[in-house]
Amino acid sequence: MIRDSVIVGLAMFAVFFGAGNLIFPPQIGFLAGDGWGAALVGLLITGMVLPVLSVVALGLRGGSVERLTAPVAPWFGSALLFVTMIGLAWLIAVPRTASVAFETGFRTLAPSLDPGIGIWLFVPLFFVVSTYFALDRSRVIDRIGRYLTPLLLGLLGIIVVWSFLAPLGAPADTGEAAPFKLGLLTGYQTGDVFGGIMFGIIFIEAFRDRGYTPGGSYTAALWGTALVTFLGLFFVYGGLEYLGATGSGVLASDVPQAGLLTALVGELAGRVGANTLAVAVLLACLTTAVGATAVLGEYIQKWTRGRVGYRTGVLAVSLTSLVQAFGGVDYIVALAEPIFLLLYPVGIAIVLLGLLPRALVNDGAWKGATLAAILMGVYDLAESLSVKLGTGLPEAVQAAHDAIPLASAGFAWLVPALVGGVAGGLVWHLSGTPNVADAEARQTPAE
Repeated sequence: MIRDSVIVGLAMFAVFFGAGNLIFPPQIGFLAGDGWGAALVGLLITGMVLPVLSVVALGLRGGSVERLTAPVAPWFGSALLFVTMIGLAWLIAVPRTASVAFETGFRTLAPSLDPGIGIWLFVPLFFVVSTYFALDRSRVIDRIGRYLTPLLLGLLGIIVVWSFLAPLGAPADTGEAAPFKLGLLTGYQTGDVFGGIMFGIIFIEAFRDRGYTPGGSYTAALWGTALVTFLGLFFVYGGLEYLGATGSGVLASDVPQAGLLTALVGELAGRVGANTLAVAVLLACLTTAVGATAVLGEYIQKWTRGRVGYRTGVLAVSLTSLVQAFGGVDYIVALAEPIFLLLYPVGIAIVLLGLLPRALVNDGAWKGATLAAILMGVYDLAESLSVKLGTGLPEAVQAAHDAIPLASAGFAWLVPALVGGVAGGLVWHLSGTPNVADAEARQTPAE
């Protein structure tokens, strides 16, 4: 059980730890300065604990999004999964890995090569390698957990340990008044909660393939995997944030976010450090691409009821993502923003509901909380689009939104979701309506 938890946990760490997450922790530390400890606590909540718990919630509620969201509506899980898989994974996550790997990793390793030529060489090769690892469904987790993740952790470990043994300087007073809030909101923006919801199935299937069935050993192994993943994220995130903090009094305050980590590592370890970081970026992108491609292949086979096989689905994802990747990071990030704003509140609400004891949340509570979270996501989407179009929302609507507790901190959805959950649960209880998910729940590992 320990061996399986470590292998699957390392694979989960690698899939969560996309290259974009290499950027956030040092930026938090750089801005927080001597408040980096408080900022780390905030990042711990939204960037480490919640994403890991999303997989735990999935595993304890039957191992699929459809079972997890069964109390909302029979169709809700399938609809949510379809939208997130197509919108966030296929169109965004997989092609972005190749674009980031090229712009941040490959160009550092081959600075003299013309970018126009380099991208045509690198992107196809990247997808050849990721497709190779993803094609053998039965060995995806083993390949990531046994080979790719140890390499990634080893390279990142060198940078982290180096930053502690030879710090750039003492963390400076940057004037950041709310370092905890800074870490909390930045972790919220990583989007990793949906990563757990979308990709968690491959980790649940990895345990099933190893012979685990619902019961005590399954639950223990699931929590063991979560612990391994959390420790990996904490080690890397904490170390990179500390590196950023030690550079807060060394580098100029106007260093761009995208180039901060490269500048820090270059200052710390010169060209050797920059090349080590570039290889780590390549591995971080590759592990995320392999995991996302494998999951998409699984769901294409499921959606087509077997008419399109797993291997064909993997090839289709890789080929279309290859084309999308040539658009570059900025194009893909701009494409992701509206989808992210719409879906993320409901994603967190579903994870938190899935972790609560079934006796505390009836179907009405699920329906009320989910509906409120969706409505707040619709508002965030409308506000973002109105800003881009230069029209703006009506002042009365904006004032009502800003009056919601925690709205200024970016959590405007939380209180409405709580109110919706309590109201929905009370109405459901008073009406005497049975929980349609009870029969399903009795078959899940949580029992």
